[in-house]
Parts: sequence; C-alpha cells; structure tokens
Amino acid sequence: VTEQSARLAEAKQNYRNSAGMAMLLFKPGTITLGAPRHEKGQRANEFLRDVQLTRHFYVSKDEVTQKQFAAFRASGSAGSSSLPVANISWDEAAAFCNWLSEKEGFPPFYRFKGKRYAGFDATSNGYRLPSEAEWEWLARKAGRKKQSRFPWGDDSIIPPGSGNIADESAKGVTRFYVPNYTDGHAKAAPVGSFGADKAGLNDLFGNVSEWVHDYYSLIPPPKGSVLKDPLGDQAGDKHVIKGASWSSGTLTEIRPSYRQASDKGSPEVGFRVARYL
Repeated sequence: VTEQSARLAEAKQNYRNSAGMAMLLFKPGTITLGAPRHEKGQRANEFLRDVQLTRHFYVSKDEVTQKQFAAFRASGSAGSSSLPVANISWDEAAAFCNWLSEKEGFPPFYRFKGKRYAGFDATSNGYRLPSEAEWEWLARKAGRKKQSRFPWGDDSIIPPGSGNIADESAKGVTRFYVPNYTDGHAKAAPVGSFGADKAGLNDLFGNVSEWVHDYYSLIPPPKGSVLKDPLGDQAGDKHVIKGASWSSGTLTEIRPSYRQASDKGSPEVGFRVARYL
C-alpha cells in the first residue's frame, strides 16, 4: 500500500478547518481549459489547454470572509462580517494560506523571504490557492456528466438564483449589467447566500472574482500536449484571477474560461483556499 493510497483510504470527504471553513474533497479528472475562437465572448488569452489532474485535493466551500481574514491580521475591525474579503493582494492571500497551514501543523506551501514572496513547494499538502486548472475544472466539470460552458450548463441564459453578478439592482453602480436578472445585491453578498453549484461549492460563480495560484502566462502549450497538475511558473509579474464578480455584466466575464491578470487587489477580487490530500 502506497502512502498516497493509505491517505486516500483514511481521508474524510469533508471537514471543518481551524478557521471554520468547510473543506470538500475532490477526486481528480480531466478538462480542456479555455474556449474555442468561435465561442461567443471568447478572448484571445483563453487558448485551449488539455489538463489532467491526478492529485486529490480539498477546496473550501466558501470564499474567505472578512471575519476569517481579520483573525489572520489579528484585527477585530471586520467584526462578524460574513462578506467575502476583497481588496487584498495575491501575496496577502498566500500569506493567509501559510498562516492556516501553521495553525494546523501542515508544511507551508508558499515560501517568503520576510514579506517578499519567493516561490512554492509543490510537494506540500499545506493550504494554498486553487490552481487555475483546478478552479476551472470545479466550475465546468466537477459533479457534472460532461464539461460545460457555464457552471449551470451550456445555455447562456442565467437561471434564477445562480449567483451574485451585475444584475438589475446594479444598474447605475456598474458599467454593464445583465437585464432581466435579479439577485438582490448591488455589490457583494454574504458568502453562501445562493445555493451550492453542481460541485457543491458556493459563489464560484459571482460575488467576488478569485485569486488562483498560477502566475499569468500568454504562452500556449505545445500542440497535442497534456498538462499534468499544472501550477505555473515559480516567478512572474502578475497572477491569474478567475470567475465573475458582483460587477460582471457581460457574456465574456460570466464564462468560467474568462481569465484576468493583476498584481494588486481590488474591491471585486477575493479568494478561497485549497490543499492537496
């Protein structure tokens, strides 16, 4: 019996961590990231990439809240807020992951020299940000019979109650909004305000967009290649942001294949945590 087989046999399907987050276990699978050129709303940076995920991993059911992040900062300024934390950098999100790992006795996934990020340890089972591949697999493939274009399926009409995006109530607050869709929140909503998706996760669609682990790259893989558990480069300039937020009001932005890049936080971007089994 290999160590990995033993871990899998003993693994809990879900647990609640020291920060109060529900963590769900996912069995790996395959996915084609991105979108074909003919897909309506597609952007050039969404090039197709075949991915094989081979490592079981946990991911938090909800986005990290202001209250949970305030505990990391040793600050009570957020009170009991269940709104998703936002306006934080990728480095701050990574530091939060290391803090959580230290609390629970896991080896840190991220390396820092002082407060400066210095790479990651891919062998660690400590807390980290989901990879871009994992995030898109969760949004388009996990818990589904086949890969879909949107979290709910292939139909571009958003089912009622799917998530918090720029809806009728955001008219005048955001540049664009989705007509005839109402979610009741002009800006961010408390985490878990909408029903879980087909993967069992809350707010993967909408509320706040999410930092993922990978550095942003515009270099497509060699044709015909299959990327195995990709985590991206050890160094770079900007990190990938995935998912729609409360300010997303266009077809381009609400598709899970949509990808952004940034080196600083914003009011529309938060994160959730993951860790390898």
